[in-house]
Amino acid sequence: MSEAFKPFIQVLGRGKKGARSLTSKEAEQAMMMMLNDQVAAEQSGAFWMLIRIREETVEETVGFTRATRRFLREQNPLVQAVDLDWPAYAGKRNELPWFLLSALALANAGVRIVMHGHAFDEEERIYVNQVLTALDLATCSSVEEVNQTLNEQAFAYIDLINIHPMLGKMMNLKYQLGLRSPVNTVVRMMNPFSASHSLHGVFHRGYDALHLSACEQLQDPSVLVFRGGNGEAEVNPEREVTLGKWQDNQSSWMVWPKAEQSYKRLKDNLDLSRLVDHWCGETVDPFGEQAVRQTLAAVVGLLYKLDSHQACLALADEIWSNRSLPWLKKAN
Repeated sequence: MSEAFKPFIQVLGRGKKGARSLTSKEAEQAMMMMLNDQVAAEQSGAFWMLIRIREETVEETVGFTRATRRFLREQNPLVQAVDLDWPAYAGKRNELPWFLLSALALANAGVRIVMHGHAFDEEERIYVNQVLTALDLATCSSVEEVNQTLNEQAFAYIDLINIHPMLGKMMNLKYQLGLRSPVNTVVRMMNPFSASHSLHGVFHRGYDALHLSACEQLQDPSVLVFRGGNGEAEVNPEREVTLGKWQDNQSSWMVWPKAEQSYKRLKDNLDLSRLVDHWCGETVDPFGEQAVRQTLAAVVGLLYKLDSHQACLALADEIWSNRSLPWLKKAN
């Protein structure tokens, strides 16, 4: 047990009248101790669940994120310039991860993207690393491989555990606790390779505002956050989407109408060949077409500072039409 960590648990758990949330400085100190493996498993479990009951505050999110970024800078070698940080932690459960095609199309256009994620094997969800392996696309096992892969194809994927094992261990607390923890917020916020732009997909209502407020305090350069399909950074074309942007030291919100007026999800057909066929132009997927297009439009709006939905769609269509077809081939 860590005596130095006990006060953080006491602050959170003194009951209705005595408990309070952590300051950003306290959150940073607590997170740094956990990342440096200076805290017993029982203590970290209690800590995260006490926060989970009421949900993390902006100040706590800022502190956790600052600590994680500092820790990774100290632990990991430098990655060459990255344009877009794309966390992918939620997994898809009632459709395919169409956002992956949006990312690959952007990489074809020269946008250097690092996608990172984490899979919970016992959950019935489709995670990006599983899809990449099935489609014979490379995943990176080290930060050095990220550098090499970015130079070869402008898109690299790395699992959280390979960014740092302690982060993977902290995410896997869900196996023991049965509930998500604020670590799920941190891994979306951390931008581990200091990309120029970052994309946050969230699921729960209100988390988009929390992310944007934390980005403001952290003075992040350029961030887009929205409630996406199953919590991934993918626009669900069957619903209107509210896009929150922090850029040029100011926040903004815009609402895009739903692109599909009828229900087109094929949740009973999760065959990955749909992704490949749509990429290759052999078929136009009834759901995937607009999921890819609207997601791509949202991201180019961030990258190129476009406000008009139509301007975003026009650039997205141009990037999609110029994609390199041979890159994603038929699976065996």
